[in-house]
Amino acid sequence: MSASPLVAVVVTLAKSHWRRIDEVAASLEAAGLTVARRLTTLGQITGSAHPERLADLQRVTGVARVERSGEYRVL
Repeated sequence: MSASPLVAVVVTLAKSHWRRIDEVAASLEAAGLTVARRLTTLGQITGSAHPERLADLQRVTGVARVERSGEYRVL
């Protein structure tokens, strides 16, 4: 795999796949995501991946959106 650093990712599932979150998580892992948490009530999966794999993650059945996770600070 590439030497690029991993990025934190939040994957939002299509509402129709919330009950199949474990299946979607397994497919995401096969596509290159290291799963950190399954947020069942939000229909989201967090983890990390190489930036060049984000398009592969987006193509997984049941995925609505893949976003890089950002840091938020209160000023």
